[in-house]
Amino acid sequence: MKKGFSAFWQKKRVWLLVLIGLLFFGLGVWWITAVMPTKTAPTVVVPPPTPTPALDPSILNGVLVDSSLAKKRPIAVMIENSPDARPQRGLAAADVVYEALVEGNITRFMALFQQTPPAKAGPVRSARSYYIDWLSEVDAVYVHAGGSPTALDRIRSYGIKAYPHSSEATFWREPKTGVASEHTLFADIATISQNTVSKRGWNAQSDYQSWLFKDPELAPAAAGAITVNFSGAQFQSVWSFDALKNQYNRAMAGAAHKDRDSGEQIIAKTIVVMTVQRAANAPYKDTKKESEWSMTTIGSGKVSVFRDGTRIDGNWKKASRTERTRFLDSAGAEIPLNRGKIWIEVMAPTSSVTVATTPGA
Repeated sequence: MKKGFSAFWQKKRVWLLVLIGLLFFGLGVWWITAVMPTKTAPTVVVPPPTPTPALDPSILNGVLVDSSLAKKRPIAVMIENSPDARPQRGLAAADVVYEALVEGNITRFMALFQQTPPAKAGPVRSARSYYIDWLSEVDAVYVHAGGSPTALDRIRSYGIKAYPHSSEATFWREPKTGVASEHTLFADIATISQNTVSKRGWNAQSDYQSWLFKDPELAPAAAGAITVNFSGAQFQSVWSFDALKNQYNRAMAGAAHKDRDSGEQIIAKTIVVMTVQRAANAPYKDTKKESEWSMTTIGSGKVSVFRDGTRIDGNWKKASRTERTRFLDSAGAEIPLNRGKIWIEVMAPTSSVTVATTPGA
């Protein structure tokens, strides 16, 4: 009897333990699902896609840029090229460069900056009258340090947006041992570009006639180097064609022409060689002033356009001071220029340009 009761109790206890276990299991499930705080996965915020900025061709050199830059007013800077001024600052960043002779058979540059005006450019030198006719085409701000009497008269009479050398912090001198102070003036073109709006009140945009531009094309494997002889060897420039990059690399006076700060070699996507008539003006009445040259910038003359490793000969035409100079082929059609940096070599009839017959020479 005792034995039977014990067996009965063992069975009951097993069932009791099972029931208790089920009870605790149920309580655990209830606790987890109903009482414990529910952890939700963190919300992932997906930012909206960044809109692609609208790109438009720059009306200065055809490069595709943000639409706000396409018609940005250029800053034209007079940069000298005497041996004491080398190497220059800022030329490698210029979008368009004009090179022409001044007195003493020395060339001088007018660099046009639109897209990336540099914090340092120079040495800045004085204005000459014929550069005014070229900068008038794009209604550029004119950065210079003084100028010839004719140039200064025209700046005033034409209402040129001049930004001359002054005591402002945008200009400074960097003395150099054995070099005259006239070769030591530099300017912050990036700040000047901002000041033309904030301090001068000039519109940041300038709407003018664009040249005709095209995309670079497949270039030949090699092309002969272009040698531009302005006067003596110190001012001889050689443009060697790089077929892989479809660009021309500039050398001057027998060495690569590089920027003073970055060490970057100056390049161009298109080179325009235009011939103009040049004559010496009568001496000034004030004998303390040097005489200057004049150039026939309005009218027409011979031109050669180099791009994609090829040469196109024709004529340049300019109807008035503010009209764009057009470069036309032998049939009278405008020659498209490659988008990118453009270098315009303005030659007197006494100067010359030659192209090597041996590629790369």
